[in-house]
Amino acid sequence: MTSRTAGFANEAAEAAEAAEAAEAAEAAEAASGLGAYSGVRGSTLLVNALWTTHGEITRGLSWPQHPVELDTALTPEEAFGRWSPDVRGAQYAFEFLSGLRFAGSVDGNKRPLDGKLAWVDRSGASKDVTIAPPPYEKAGATAVLRKAIQDVLDAASLRPDRTAEILTQVVPPIPFYAMLLNLQRGRHRHTLELIGTVFRLSTLVSMQFKHHFRARRPADRSVLIQPMLMTPGHGAYPAGHATQCYFVAEVLKVLVGDVTADKPAGTNDLPNQLDALAARIAHNRVVAGLHYLEDNKVGKDLGTALAGYFSDRAQIAGSALNWLMEAAAMEWGRQGKWP
Repeated sequence: MTSRTAGFANEAAEAAEAAEAAEAAEAAEAASGLGAYSGVRGSTLLVNALWTTHGEITRGLSWPQHPVELDTALTPEEAFGRWSPDVRGAQYAFEFLSGLRFAGSVDGNKRPLDGKLAWVDRSGASKDVTIAPPPYEKAGATAVLRKAIQDVLDAASLRPDRTAEILTQVVPPIPFYAMLLNLQRGRHRHTLELIGTVFRLSTLVSMQFKHHFRARRPADRSVLIQPMLMTPGHGAYPAGHATQCYFVAEVLKVLVGDVTADKPAGTNDLPNQLDALAARIAHNRVVAGLHYLEDNKVGKDLGTALAGYFSDRAQIAGSALNWLMEAAAMEWGRQGKWP
């Protein structure tokens, strides 16, 4: 018994030492690592150390040294490769939004009517996606609203089975796409950047529609809903998760292609699984008590339309979106083959 007790004590001591070592390593990184050098965490210790080192290793050198002179400017492609992901992200957003026009109408009582997103594609053809007001918000549509609420209540029976999914999909559910496509940071960093970009761009557009329709959430209509998560601070219609996930699904189909095209019809090929994943993530928001079924239906339509617009814009040579798609396509052996 004494031996076992001593063994436990030794293990506890080793665990404590390991925890202390980890804390010390974290403190050292904060004071002198790349995070401190990048400015993420300020470190006067590192700044002083760099300055005194600079003074010593440049001692005796003549001043000023000749700068490196270059005859050619960076190409857009070279520049995109140099910029940090957040800077590229600003370029993606600017290009994406610059071609879109949103317009929403209201009736005589200031109730929202259709919301319309329009653009012109590369061929010069006018395109648009028009979304009608949610049927459950229409005046006098009591029966429709009751049915919509009942659908949400019925879906709540799935909460015990879907809890893990619902909680982990509050943030962009990129790990679910990593699972499906076997994505790895080293091999697929631009594919991951593409997916993250699509999620962000989708939000910028869906929020315009959400603000226009200003649809109340299920829990705003019935105290029986009692959502699993805090109700988001924006409208229900269209569903943001549905818009995002169908947008991502369509873009990934274009990027990767049907990797099981030679398999028998009816197999669970990649396009089908992408659609199934989008549908499940979207439905989980209904299960959680945050959306109506109609929100997801319209979100799917919007996401699919945005994917078509995105793919068209991404074919503009020299653009940031073109660079991103080509960089991601290279990771799948499909550079220049994805449109």
